[in-house]
Amino acid sequence: MSRRNALLLCTGLAWAGAVAVTACAGSGGAQREASGPLATSDPALTATPTPRPDVDGLVALGDGRSVFATCAGEGSPTVVLISGKGNGAEDWHDVLAPDDPAHDSSGDDLPWGLGELGPSEDAVFPQVARFARVCAYDRPDIRSGSDATTPRPQPHTVDDDVDDLAALLAALDEPGPYVLVPHSYGGLIALLYARTHPDDVAGLVLDDAASPLIADVADATALANWDASNATTSPQLREGVEVLDAFARIDAAPPLPDVPAVVLTADKPWRTDLLPPDVAAVPTVTFDDWLEASALLADALDAPHLTETDSGHDIHLYDPALVVEQIRLVVDEARLGALLPSE
Repeated sequence: MSRRNALLLCTGLAWAGAVAVTACAGSGGAQREASGPLATSDPALTATPTPRPDVDGLVALGDGRSVFATCAGEGSPTVVLISGKGNGAEDWHDVLAPDDPAHDSSGDDLPWGLGELGPSEDAVFPQVARFARVCAYDRPDIRSGSDATTPRPQPHTVDDDVDDLAALLAALDEPGPYVLVPHSYGGLIALLYARTHPDDVAGLVLDDAASPLIADVADATALANWDASNATTSPQLREGVEVLDAFARIDAAPPLPDVPAVVLTADKPWRTDLLPPDVAAVPTVTFDDWLEASALLADALDAPHLTETDSGHDIHLYDPALVVEQIRLVVDEARLGALLPSE
């Protein structure tokens, strides 16, 4: 399957019915304000960086399974990029060309394959590698090939993804704490990981990320339909996720650690006008629901909320420089906090 088609069918969380479209919304381009340094001094963040080899291939987890991962750069904390549903490491190496008409569209065209993407040195991964260690990876059933992550039964629950992430970082021998940068469904992975591994998280950069707060604003019927559509798989979209189960697991977990964070939200609305009439008639989570939940998430984290991003759901593809800037600021805050004495 081509990268273009993967975006058409797989970007972010799915809509209802047979058409898989992003279930997400936006964030802005205002300058991020500091949210305060970490309260603890962490030797892992203040030590002189040890040169580490690049990684680009399968990593054995020790249980008979392997995960495709790519890592580059030097410097703590390590930045971990967590892709949305149906996407993987490649997503963070691509950009939407600056002159692509999708930039001028009033709605989010990328989920429909209406924008041309390609690898670029301006993408998030190579840019972050210039100032920090950075890793990205493929979850199971993202793509095929000899170097594909070991598949698993689908749909799956978010704790599977959290366990895999912890096992991968251990297998890579990547020391924590980490700055987590989740997109879309990746937000649920990051939030549960941060709650269950609080000492291993130094910061959060939420790239139009999902959160359980969607359940606070969306209609129950819409949520049920949305959950069902995200659990549904097809030959083109083989990853299925149980969203409402993820919400419950996150809500039942310990509190989030107090770390620097920023929430980015897309401002290009979803192209519901392109949905088939029978699919459009099914109640589901809306763009307005997503915006409201994103605002609640920023409030809950006491984090800056960037809402003027001039981007669709894939902010890292529309405006990688904005995402890189926010990652750099959170990394800098984590490093500064590590230099301060514990209170």
